[in-house]
Amino acid sequence: MTIHIPSGAKLIKRVPRSPDAPYACIDADHVPTDTPAIVAFGGELTRTPRDANSYANLLQRLAEENKILNGIDFYSVVYDFGSRTPGLERAEQFRIAGRRVVNDIHPLLQQERNDAIRAMNRNEPTANYVVQLYNILLRPRIVSEYDMKTNIFQTVEKLHRIMFYAHCHGASTIWQMGRYMHADMIQMGFAPRDIRRIQQELLVIQHSPIAPLDNQYFTTLSFASAEDTMMQNHNNMFARWMDENSSDVIPAYFAHGNLFVAGHLNEMSFQEHDHSGILYSADTSWPLTHDGRVIFTAERNALVHGMKNMIAGAPDLPSVAKLVNGDIVDFNQLQESGERLYKIMLGDLRRQNSRRDHQK
Repeated sequence: MTIHIPSGAKLIKRVPRSPDAPYACIDADHVPTDTPAIVAFGGELTRTPRDANSYANLLQRLAEENKILNGIDFYSVVYDFGSRTPGLERAEQFRIAGRRVVNDIHPLLQQERNDAIRAMNRNEPTANYVVQLYNILLRPRIVSEYDMKTNIFQTVEKLHRIMFYAHCHGASTIWQMGRYMHADMIQMGFAPRDIRRIQQELLVIQHSPIAPLDNQYFTTLSFASAEDTMMQNHNNMFARWMDENSSDVIPAYFAHGNLFVAGHLNEMSFQEHDHSGILYSADTSWPLTHDGRVIFTAERNALVHGMKNMIAGAPDLPSVAKLVNGDIVDFNQLQESGERLYKIMLGDLRRQNSRRDHQK
């Protein structure tokens, strides 16, 4: 009998470099609810504090480039997946969201996959690492110290003091946390309309997300390349069309999923999944295309405006347009491009379906 190894997670926090913190980070077992904080959820290889610290460092450098020198704490997640397989975990999420994962493996291997997914669901119906992160980051914002639910206004105020940044599998982690939070709040007695309102007060910015983009629990903006091969293994007609027509995909915004995308972000094609372009300085070491500069500037603006909104203690989240606008980014133009591309895509898909019907 296979022994199950539980999954887990912890946080590191950026601190000034010192003999006690030679890598400029320390373990953090809680995040104060009264201090603005941004938490990075990295890809599935983020399994050591040093790996996680690279994400927190990136966000801190972004803040410093934009003259945000204090007022925000920077955290990052360290994963321990135990017996869980992140790729299978993501496949299960897409199934839950109504997507069909492309199945191109031998039936015997497919049976092994199905058995592994069933074992994961049996041993950890919700991944332990997701529950641990939820209990550290979000539950203290919706319950009092006496484990009683707080009033909505207090909860919203506390959620406005934290935002998430995700890369790759990080988006999957946040999606799972949103689902778990929804179930937990139902258990606490929150009304469904209040849960929706509360969860939408958390801002998430994600790059190259491998997670369902529609029906998000939180207010989520996604930024991606149509040529990112890491995102092409889920059978979504939209994603497949993007991949097949990437050379024609100009910078665009798609309201369905709050997705900002362009065909090719980096001059070096193997870098399409990389997220370091949010830094001004990154463009010199890994040159971006013009379209890449537009998408990464929009992402940078969203992160910076989100940070400033936290520091200001604003009562509301900025609109999508206000988050991304500025410098070379014109949200209205991106939206118009998205609407045109969407019409072209629908026309292409209808013609393809029509041809298939005639062939039957």
